[in-house]
Amino acid sequence: MNDVEPRGAVHWIDHFVVGTNDMPAWVDWAVNAIGLILWWEGGSCRIGAFLQPEIYPPAKALGEDLPRCGFYIRPEDIDAHLRRLDQHKIPHGGPIRTAADGDEGTIIYFADPDGNQYEFWAPAHMPEGAMEIATEEKVGRISHAVYGARDLGRTAAFFEKFCGIAPEQNSKTAEGTLVLRLRAGGRLVYKLVDKVDERVSGHGTWWDMHTALTVRQEEFLPNYRRMWDGIPEEDGYKADLNLSLEQQEALPARTGLHRSPVGIRWKEICDRGDEFYDWDCHSFHFMGGKALRADGSMTLYEAIEQEKYLVALADSLQKGAQPGLMKGLGNENPFKPRET
Repeated sequence: MNDVEPRGAVHWIDHFVVGTNDMPAWVDWAVNAIGLILWWEGGSCRIGAFLQPEIYPPAKALGEDLPRCGFYIRPEDIDAHLRRLDQHKIPHGGPIRTAADGDEGTIIYFADPDGNQYEFWAPAHMPEGAMEIATEEKVGRISHAVYGARDLGRTAAFFEKFCGIAPEQNSKTAEGTLVLRLRAGGRLVYKLVDKVDERVSGHGTWWDMHTALTVRQEEFLPNYRRMWDGIPEEDGYKADLNLSLEQQEALPARTGLHRSPVGIRWKEICDRGDEFYDWDCHSFHFMGGKALRADGSMTLYEAIEQEKYLVALADSLQKGAQPGLMKGLGNENPFKPRET
């Protein structure tokens, strides 16, 4: 990797959000599968789920459905993780040694009650910071996420321009695979596909599944401004546009409404959303990170919630004195149902 950090570079995957048809069952699964108690506390395993309006379609075989989310584990703990998955009757495969997705290591596929798929990843070379923060079950940070793309070159150009991530060349990487290595640790992996992944928020009836990408705190707003200058805003929220699946899948990379309380306020202030979509309907947003080490590296960081940037955004648009700007917002669990 180039020693010169690109402008606006992504350092880690901060969190990954799936959909579910049964929130209590999903929460129980998260506790048993990875030891996740409260997603927003600590730096590891920041995953969450949103209740979906329709029943999910059947999943593909383990290791074949997309998107998938991976978590770092230590190689010496593989057997313990397999025993825990067996104990809680969590569907999983056996350990597989591979280098197909850009790194060498051992992978274990497993699934949640809704058929969303995940991976435990025990790399041959553990990146610094990957396991410094872990759950009681010894599950570390998010190691990677795997998506489908209909045009790998187009996807690579998008992330290089707006996220400071260059594609990585590796002779061991499987054919039809794009590896985008993040600055501190982790990867975004894209597989060449013919059709858009089914369980994504950019098409169909599903909503709010997304991936949050960590950038330095001082790059958070500049990253969005570059993106707003470079790609269009969605014409409206997909539920209001009444587009066919084919029309949704033909939409370009774009920004749009992030349906969190702060995302709604963000859109009201600047008429641009803080969520962005790649060319294949996968949804992302940036997360600012404050480096915690004296050398300024992002090996360990403190996540800066988006509420913290809202005032700076409003001030830059001369809207900082707007009454009630921060009303109803706070550093809280965004997946907790709000009182009506």
